[in-house]
Amino acid sequence: MVRGNQSLNSGLRVPADKRFLDIFRVYVLKMASIAGLPDLDAQRLELAAEEAFMNTLEHAYPDGKPGDVFLKVEIGESELTLSIRDEGLPFDQSPESYPAPGVELEFPEQGLGFRLIRSAVDEAHFENLGRRGKVLRMVKRLQESFQPEQELIRDNPELAPQQQYQIRPMQGEEAIQVAQLFWAAYGYSYKNEDFYRPEGLVHLIGTGRVISYVAVAENGDVVGHGGLLRHGPVPMAEEALLVVDPAHRSRGIMEMIHQALQKKAHEMELKGVSVDPVTSHIISQRKIIQLGGRPCGLDLAACPPRVFKGLANEEEAPQRESYLHCFDYLTNPECVTVHVPSHHKSMVSRIYENMGQEHVFGKPAPSAEDGDYQINYDKTLQKGVLKVVTASEKQWPEIKRVADDLTEFAGAEIVVLDLPVSQPASVLLAEEAEKNGFFFSGIRPHEAVDGDYFRLQRVNVPMDLSRLTIYSDLGLELLEYVKNCRMGI
Repeated sequence: MVRGNQSLNSGLRVPADKRFLDIFRVYVLKMASIAGLPDLDAQRLELAAEEAFMNTLEHAYPDGKPGDVFLKVEIGESELTLSIRDEGLPFDQSPESYPAPGVELEFPEQGLGFRLIRSAVDEAHFENLGRRGKVLRMVKRLQESFQPEQELIRDNPELAPQQQYQIRPMQGEEAIQVAQLFWAAYGYSYKNEDFYRPEGLVHLIGTGRVISYVAVAENGDVVGHGGLLRHGPVPMAEEALLVVDPAHRSRGIMEMIHQALQKKAHEMELKGVSVDPVTSHIISQRKIIQLGGRPCGLDLAACPPRVFKGLANEEEAPQRESYLHCFDYLTNPECVTVHVPSHHKSMVSRIYENMGQEHVFGKPAPSAEDGDYQINYDKTLQKGVLKVVTASEKQWPEIKRVADDLTEFAGAEIVVLDLPVSQPASVLLAEEAEKNGFFFSGIRPHEAVDGDYFRLQRVNVPMDLSRLTIYSDLGLELLEYVKNCRMGI
């Protein structure tokens, strides 16, 4: 069961088999009781759900064809909604009467079963969901306002005694404490699910993808964590996975972990470290910039909407979270030759100058090679990333097809295209990408095998950039610039 701001949501999935009917009926009856429906109304709703279940078995999965029945229950402040979905046969109607995708169809008034359902609820609708099948939604209004039980969160947890903390690499047996620490700070809203699984964290460390440091209290408890996340064979790492136990905050633990990670990065001879503070939390941005991070890009819509503990805004519908990409050079960077479209040169110069990176602009030129790129799709984040390794304008038709497929078939809500600034043909690819809905969103230092990436994005979901909160002057300038690029200005 999921507790929302003003509702409770719960779901059930059972095989389309009459033997599971009792489970289905009891589930509906129990949810009706939780919603506060009178016994008679609850029993009538149970009968309506039973009729809908049997209808699904008969018409959606005839002759015992295998399949599932999906039940979603939402208890809102004033109504209870049952959504019964199947992925069986389409509507048993002529094709001319099929509703368009996403358009609701009034429940047909025919047969005793239909009338039973209609009499038990206040509203009943069919909806055609395309590849996801079809759904019957039944709405029952509540006589009394439903108030979900609120989660008890202490705004001001009792602080631990003042003490000394040891900062050191994480030991394998401490992985469970780190997982619990992430849950205590973020709930289940943190983007990297491996950090809720001790075995997942240990695997990431064992493969070298994560270098993990912890802060240990005098009693041996793990009260802070930070890590270096490696992005392949490139001379940089992402400083991420930062969390501090609320009872031990304001003790400088984050700064101590940061210093330990910086020391480790120097030992690894990395050229720099990136950090991605969220744009919904201006304090974390300020801290990162104070510690040396310099804004160089916006990673818009980087992960699905997540409500972090202490950051919820009940007055606004959640939208995908964005990051302010920052970079901290650990060595004095050498002058680089940069190939970007001419209309972005001024903003790119502002970014590089703010980071202390000397640069000159090169001229665009076709490539004599066929080109090469890598594809990554994260189903959890619903995010596709195309990283060009060897730029060639000849590869644009294929890149376009892959980007479109990531959206249409994989369901990517955001597609990223990274182009190596050291290669002249990147300019030609960027110009084609911008004609096809991509827009500039920043520079990614040392993420390419031969230097920096020039990042473009295509966002496939509504995104209100006015809701992003940015700390630094350059960050605000970058936000306005990206906003204009997205609008085609």
